[in-house]
Amino acid sequence: TVNGVLGVVASLPQAQYTFLSKVQANVVKVIKGVGGLQHRDFRSFSNERKTVDATGFIDGDVLEAFLALDVQKKEEVVAGLEVTVEALTRQVEELARLH
Repeated sequence: TVNGVLGVVASLPQAQYTFLSKVQANVVKVIKGVGGLQHRDFRSFSNERKTVDATGFIDGDVLEAFLALDVQKKEEVVAGLEVTVEALTRQVEELARLH
């Protein structure tokens, strides 16, 4: 990692993974990517021969970015997710405590 720290590698139940994938997708729509890159490009693997998108994991940094958003952007994130801003905030805070 950039700062030399490995967070948490954990297996998630499919329903939780699916939900958090949707949250992650919505968060990256409302935040600026690192170095001006799209999140997908920033997290992909690339060498001289090929570039491969990172798949099958949830980026905790992206989830935690939700906590720093203003209320309007948080509402944009939860739109269509069948969860309130307050409930998602609690979930993300609980996940953040794991590391």
